Amino acid sequence: MARGRKPGKRTNKVVKISLPKKIYYILYGIAGNNEQKLNKLIKTIIEEKLDNSTMADLTKLLENAKKEKEEVEE
Repeated sequence: MARGRKPGKRTNKVVKISLPKKIYYILYGIAGNNEQKLNKLIKTIIEEKLDNSTMADLTKLLENAKKEKEEVEE
């Protein structure tokens, strides 16, 4: 009998981000041309940024992103 995944929430969510080509190739080179290491590097960078930021800092980042998006649309 085949066993499926246990019901309930997964512990990890998948998030996709867009990077400019220049940043992507820099990080890819740092990761030794390995996609798995690149993903781990990006995850580490994001986690470190979140650990060292306050709620006010993160809110400012969101507000700045909204302003930039509105400026682009105009």
